[in-house]
Amino acid sequence: MDRVNSVAELIERTKDMPLEKMRFFINEDKKEARCFGIYQEPDTGYWVVYKNKADGSRAVRYSGPDEGYAAQEIWAKINSEIELRRAKASRKKKSRGEIIFERITALVLAAAVAAGLFFLVRWISRSPSRGYYLIQDVLYYYQDDDWYYYADDTWAPYDDPGGYEWYHDNYYGTQYPYFEDADDAFEQSDYYVEPEHDDNSDNQSIFDSWDAGDTDWNSDW
Repeated sequence: MDRVNSVAELIERTKDMPLEKMRFFINEDKKEARCFGIYQEPDTGYWVVYKNKADGSRAVRYSGPDEGYAAQEIWAKINSEIELRRAKASRKKKSRGEIIFERITALVLAAAVAAGLFFLVRWISRSPSRGYYLIQDVLYYYQDDDWYYYADDTWAPYDDPGGYEWYHDNYYGTQYPYFEDADDAFEQSDYYVEPEHDDNSDNQSIFDSWDAGDTDWNSDW
């Protein structure tokens, strides 16, 4: 977590966050219960970082002239609240994963066929990976069980001929840097679909499902 050194920088860092839903208020002296905030007192010029508890009482984290320190305090709290929800989401995912694992294990034990497991492992290992494949000087792209190929300066769907031998050992990677024009990349085509879990998906999911009730509003901070 990089530091912030001013309220303006704090605002820039949080511009894509649903702060009101998260119950964080910048440059606002909110009086209602269950919220965090930072504001500058007009009379003294002091920066105040506060938390209004569930009963409406206020805990002041900082009150003083150091804007950078005050901004960092609220920025650290924002990140700690995000981490709290990320950990909670991770526990939920783990619980679902454990349930799925138990069901798969039960099916495997019921089948009790070692040969079946062997072929299952082989089939999984032969599944294509998302990305580019270079096969006999023709460029292909695989995503979501579909194949595409590049010809005549455009991308088009490609019918999988079946089997894994035709693409086996021809995986190029998720990036293909040798296009003359970046617009030719598959990621720029009409067929491209964003992966289900990109770099920002976890945070966005946390924001979408944000529950202010997860915060311990009765603590001092």
